[in-house]
Amino acid sequence: MSEMAVKVQTGSETERRLFKEKNFVFLWLAGLFSSMSMSVFLFSQSWFVVQSLGLEASLGLIFIASTIPRLLFMAIGGVIADRISRTKIMFISDITRALLVGGLVLFLITDLINLWTLVFFALLFGVLDAFFWPASGSILPTLVKSKHLTRANSIIQMTNQMAMIFGPMIAGFVIVLIGFTGSFTLTSVLLLLASVFVAFIKLAGKTSSNHAEESAPSLLQQLKQGIVYVKTSDQLSALLITTAFLNLFIVGPLMMGLPLFVSNVLQGTTLDFSFLEGAFAAGMVAGSITIAVLNVNKKRGFIAMLSVLGMSVALLVLSQTFLLWQSMLAIFILGITFSFCNIPLISAIQDMCDKNMIGRVMSLLTMSSMGLTPVSFAITSLLLSIGVSIHYIMVTGAFLVMILVLFVFVKLPAVKTIH
Repeated sequence: MSEMAVKVQTGSETERRLFKEKNFVFLWLAGLFSSMSMSVFLFSQSWFVVQSLGLEASLGLIFIASTIPRLLFMAIGGVIADRISRTKIMFISDITRALLVGGLVLFLITDLINLWTLVFFALLFGVLDAFFWPASGSILPTLVKSKHLTRANSIIQMTNQMAMIFGPMIAGFVIVLIGFTGSFTLTSVLLLLASVFVAFIKLAGKTSSNHAEESAPSLLQQLKQGIVYVKTSDQLSALLITTAFLNLFIVGPLMMGLPLFVSNVLQGTTLDFSFLEGAFAAGMVAGSITIAVLNVNKKRGFIAMLSVLGMSVALLVLSQTFLLWQSMLAIFILGITFSFCNIPLISAIQDMCDKNMIGRVMSLLTMSSMGLTPVSFAITSLLLSIGVSIHYIMVTGAFLVMILVLFVFVKLPAVKTIH
C-alpha cells in the first residue's frame, strides 16, 4: 500500500474517531449553524440595502459599524475567554444574536427598518463578535488531542467554507419564495440551533483556564500579560506579523480588486465574476480536504510560510492572466494555498500556546488580520482613485508579501521549527 493510501486510510479513521467524540460533534454542528446563519444574514442584509433601500453606496457604513467594536473589544474578549467558560461566552453570544435578528424581523414587519437601524444592529453584532471569536478560536484544543488538531481545524474550516458557499444560495431562494422576513427569520432560527449545540458541550473539569479568584489579575493586567507573551516569542510574533501583512497586501487587493479585474482586465460579465468566486471557494475546500487527509503535525510553521509564498505567486500569476480559464486556475490555486496557510497556522498557535494564554493570543491574531483589512481597503481605494490600475496593485502586493516571507525565513528562522 502506498504512503498516500496509508495517510488517507489513517485520516478516515481519525475523522471517524473525531466524530465519535460528542463534544467535537456538538462544536462542529454549532459552527455549521452559526456560519450558515451569518452567511444567510450577510447576504440578506446586503441585498436588502441594495434592493429595498436603494443605498448600495452605504454598504461600507454597515461594514465599518461592525468592524469598529470588534477592534475595540477583541483584546478584552480574549482576556474574558481565558477567565471564564468559553462555551458560556459562545452560548450567550449566539442566543443574543438570535434575539437581535428576531428584533430586526419585527422592525421589518412593522416597516420601521432603515439604514440606521441596520447600522445600530451592526454595532451590536460587532461587540458580540469581539467576545465570540476568541472563545470559539481557543476552545478546540480543550476538546481534541494535540495530534488531531490540524484535522479537526480542517473539518471545521471546510464546514465554514461550505456554509459560506451555500448560505447565499439558500438565502436567495428564501427571499424569492418568502421575502426578507423569511431569510432574517431563518438566520435567527439557525443561531438558536447553534446556541443549543454549544450548550451540549461539556468540558471535563475546569472550563476556563483562569478562575475568577480574588487574587486573579485585573483585565488590564491580563491583557498586558498576553501582549508580553506574544512579544517574547519569536515564533508567535513572526506568525502574527505575517498574518497582518497578508491581509494588508493580498486580502484587500483581492477582495476589492477582483470585480474590477473581471470588468477591466478580463472584460467579463457578472457570470464570469461568479465563476472566479466559485473557483476560489472550491480551492479553499480542496485545500481543507487535503490538509485533513494529510493531518499535518510537523513543520506547520514552515508549511504555513511556504503557503504564504505560494499565495503571493498565485496572486502574481492571476494579475497576468487575460483569459477566464487562466484566471480560474490561478485563483483556484490561490484558494488552496489559503487553506494550506490558514489551517496549519491556527493549529500551530493553538498547539504551542500556554492554555492560560490561548484566548488572548487568538484575539491578537484576529486583530492583527482584521484590523488591517479596512486599512488595506482604504489604501486600495486611494490607489484606484488616483488612477493606479488594479493590475499593478495586485502585482505590488504579491511582491511585498514575497519579500516579507523571505525576510521571515532569513531573520526569524525559529518559524521553520514550529511543529
